[in-house]
Amino acid sequence: GVKRVIECAPAAIAARALPGRFFGAVRSLHPVCRSSAVIPGCFLSGFNMTAAQMIAALCCASALLARAFGADHVLPAPTSLDYKWISLFTLNLTWSWNRPENLPPSCVVEYFIHHVDHKKSNAKTTQTYYSDDYLTEEVPSDWWELSVQTTTSCSGWNRSQPVIKTITRPKKRVELVKDFKCYIDSKSPNCSWIPVNPSTKVDVSYRYHGEKEEGFKGVQKCADAYWSHGRGGCFLKANSFLPVLVVAESPTGIASFEAKLVIGVTELSVKEEEGYLSLAWSLPAVGQMCTWTYCLWYKECNKDIPPQCYDIKGNDTKTIPYKKCCEYKIQYNLTTTAHCPKVTSDNSKVTSYGNTMPCIQTNMVAIVLPILFCFCVFLSIYCFNRNKDILCPKIPNHFEIKSLIRDKKPQTGIVMPEPVENTESVIAIPNKCLYEA
Repeated sequence: GVKRVIECAPAAIAARALPGRFFGAVRSLHPVCRSSAVIPGCFLSGFNMTAAQMIAALCCASALLARAFGADHVLPAPTSLDYKWISLFTLNLTWSWNRPENLPPSCVVEYFIHHVDHKKSNAKTTQTYYSDDYLTEEVPSDWWELSVQTTTSCSGWNRSQPVIKTITRPKKRVELVKDFKCYIDSKSPNCSWIPVNPSTKVDVSYRYHGEKEEGFKGVQKCADAYWSHGRGGCFLKANSFLPVLVVAESPTGIASFEAKLVIGVTELSVKEEEGYLSLAWSLPAVGQMCTWTYCLWYKECNKDIPPQCYDIKGNDTKTIPYKKCCEYKIQYNLTTTAHCPKVTSDNSKVTSYGNTMPCIQTNMVAIVLPILFCFCVFLSIYCFNRNKDILCPKIPNHFEIKSLIRDKKPQTGIVMPEPVENTESVIAIPNKCLYEA
């Protein structure tokens, strides 16, 4: 009996410490828990329970103890989730939410918006509405799903279950234009494109990118439409140096995208400085406070040099090695860095600098001249040896001359000069005297 009291004492103490509703909750979890012999008084009263009943009772007690002492709460899910297109590419999402009474007033509630099956970034907001642009180039589908769920940073509260809504575009997604770009050098940017089907009428509208709600409603028609060299075009009303969101619309569908912003290439000046070429560019007409990346490629003596890119701000210059015996053909383009709206330029024309005719380089002279000199010396020696008998005839020495005189014998191989007598030529004419008185 003592043993049974000792073993049952902890359960009895715990049972007395818990409120009466604890036992009712335990009995509601499992049939074993409904037995009056399980909990009241001694948790294992009478020890007449099977092993399975003991395990079930312990599990029920553990679960209810965790619930009774600080279990997490789940936030309610949003309700009345709905959407509306406020332009052909801007979506406004709305919903409702009922705040629980036991949620502390200091807890800030946020709504997590998730784009199912698309790479578009997720978003958070503290409002019960959310607006964003859904361009066809960004979400390449005519329908997709969005989910909204409630979250908070307060401890003891878990995020709600997500509420999913299927979104359908106001018009079917079709490809209408290609190579759409806007030149923004002037006050009225000039946009042009190549139509996919020239026989299809396309209306172009635009809006500058903005974060405020009122910015979503400022879609305008592209003005002064024109046609030139197989390209359609129009003009924007203002130049704010911001990304331009464009929607092309036809009776069959729409295409929406961010326009490519382009500027004309700036002028390049080249100056020679002590074995280097100093390169300087004039400032672009727009984005003068931005840092521009200039990508440069050139030919040195008709040899391609790998492209090099430089970040240039203001009147900065760059240098490249220079060889006076080479002609340089330089090309470049420019684009903004990440801190400014993305703007690019077309490739520049070729800028030439240096000698068009290559000169003899110093290292070539150092190699060729010794070879040429040695060849000339060798040729001279060869010619001299071949004609040495003519150039340097053999002259007998005085011993040979004395021996020749003494022996009066002709010597072979010795060249002696022969005396030549002075003679006069006389012509005799018959029957005529040489001298007449």
